[in-house]
Amino acid sequence: MSVRRVVTRRFCLSLGAALVIASVLLTHRGESASPFEGPGIVFVYFPSLCAAPGDSSDCHEITRAARPAFDSMAACSKYADVQLSRESNPRLMASCMRLREV
Repeated sequence: MSVRRVVTRRFCLSLGAALVIASVLLTHRGESASPFEGPGIVFVYFPSLCAAPGDSSDCHEITRAARPAFDSMAACSKYADVQLSRESNPRLMASCMRLREV
């Protein structure tokens, strides 16, 4: 009889814990930690020079005094496309990284 009590208590506690975790996950599933775009978020352009054309495994960032920053990923990507076409060097690669303004 005491074995039934222990199993029942364990089962109830496990079931209760699973329900609490599931309810927390369900109530917070629509929220994100930080919005993709919004106040305080900028997209920064980073050009890189790679050892071989199209191979991103051996690239080094081209350092600059100032990096261009944009309000949206689309604007940064458009700028990157223009810069890469202007340079016409197949070893150049560019990326736009999302950063939070300080």
